[in-house]
Amino acid sequence: MDRDIGFVLKSTAYQERDLIISLFTEKKGKISAIARNGVQSRRFGGSLDFFLASEFEMDPKSIRLADATDEALIQLLSAQPKHSIRGVAKSLEKLSAGSCMNELLLRTLPPSRAAVEMFKLYSNALTAMDENEDSRAIMILNAFILKLAQWLGVQPALTRCASCSKMLTEIDGEFVRPIVSKGAWICMSCKAEGGEATRFTISRPAIADALLAMSSPIRKIEWVGSSVEHRVFLEYLEQHLAFFVAGMDKELSSTRFLKSLPPL
Repeated sequence: MDRDIGFVLKSTAYQERDLIISLFTEKKGKISAIARNGVQSRRFGGSLDFFLASEFEMDPKSIRLADATDEALIQLLSAQPKHSIRGVAKSLEKLSAGSCMNELLLRTLPPSRAAVEMFKLYSNALTAMDENEDSRAIMILNAFILKLAQWLGVQPALTRCASCSKMLTEIDGEFVRPIVSKGAWICMSCKAEGGEATRFTISRPAIADALLAMSSPIRKIEWVGSSVEHRVFLEYLEQHLAFFVAGMDKELSSTRFLKSLPPL
């Protein structure tokens, strides 16, 4: 039998007691699986909860349920919890940010292909949320999105103004204007060509945090921007992904709720 460490990204009830699950595992990447009698089963216990690393025992033979899904399903035989990050589910901010990360992985990861770097990033991002206060959840989410964009090869160019090439430390004022189609920003002194600049501005501290996020481990970032500034930056990142990544044109459902929460 195969064994692998993984996280549940999505779970759907099938028939009365079975669960069809999207798993993100260390060795196999994103896979679809079925847990027979997964509802309240002692074989699985609480190991099928979200934001919990579990060791799964799998039948290497895949099965297909024509009336449920066109994908081949791997049958889960048992599971044991290994590392709980349950604090993520204890606040609305962390739960929303964690759910957004799940949604992003479901949309962007190729099926049945190992993505060890992203697996470590996801685990570290959840741990960082668990270790930090609620207001940092959106900052960690933004860092996760930026690192995901790097992994996909579509990271934004945030070091210099796309027009005058001034560094962030050289520009006047506290805000810049993002240009989604170029994956970049321009300073307030420059004019966008063809009206490409977005309707909103991004603060310099949010950009500084983004630059640090793309070069530092996610658990070691010293944030300077506020949660309010990062909400605006999250809107830019959503537009960036929608423009550069196939399948990301629909709004992430989890971010709607996250951005509607009162500022901390």
